[in-house]
Amino acid sequence: MKNIFFNNFIIRVISSIVLIFLIFFFNYLGSYYFLFLLVVSFFILLNEYYKLFNLNDLSINFFINYIIIIINFFFIFYGFNLLPIFFTILGLLIGLLLNKKRWPLVIFSYFYLAFPFYILIFLNNYFLNGKLIILWLLCIVCASDSSAYIFGSIIKGKKLLPSISPNKTWSGFLFSIIFSVIGSICFSYLFNITSITKSMIIGLILGFSTSLGDLFESYLKRINSKKDVSKLIPGHGGLLDRLDGFLFAIVVMFFFVLLWE
Repeated sequence: MKNIFFNNFIIRVISSIVLIFLIFFFNYLGSYYFLFLLVVSFFILLNEYYKLFNLNDLSINFFINYIIIIINFFFIFYGFNLLPIFFTILGLLIGLLLNKKRWPLVIFSYFYLAFPFYILIFLNNYFLNGKLIILWLLCIVCASDSSAYIFGSIIKGKKLLPSISPNKTWSGFLFSIIFSVIGSICFSYLFNITSITKSMIIGLILGFSTSLGDLFESYLKRINSKKDVSKLIPGHGGLLDRLDGFLFAIVVMFFFVLLWE
């Protein structure tokens, strides 16, 4: 068991390092480079989302949905922040015409997947210290995910919500919150972002948000009888499996930033 845990841990670490490097590098470059990363990543995410709900991932509906959301990416990138509302409504109407029965899933993809990406584009291009805020968020989410996996696997103990995710434990959850706070305070102090009190509050709430995002995706997989949405990332599953908590945390972080700015 120890060898299996160690091997899985090494695979997860290597995969995480590669992902973190890509986000860090393209976030630092910004502009079209960061936009390119989001365009490619969103294609993978939307594809996995369609597979998760047993939708045709190569259908006309999929490509129209993807193209409209990418058009919205460019609108936000160029500062036309109201036009995405019109194109989102257009995309939803087209989705309704093409697939009335599964239409709610099309609506859900705009909020669950697209909206966090809109925030990333806005932060990276227009917000003061936006690139640094994205890295801060990444630090907190990674601290939460890693500590939950490590301490949950070592300490084990009582299951958190076995009906939704049988592998998650209370020990992993509690340590994920603790290390989210520690990671937030350390990063904020290192780059002189904000006070220790605010850093602690952000770390605490984003730790909860990350865990909630993880559990929510586990719930979606459970109701669709799926273990992983894909095998894209060794040790993690699909890109959606890796970014589930990140998607929730992005939105929460954005509202914090707006509130305190």
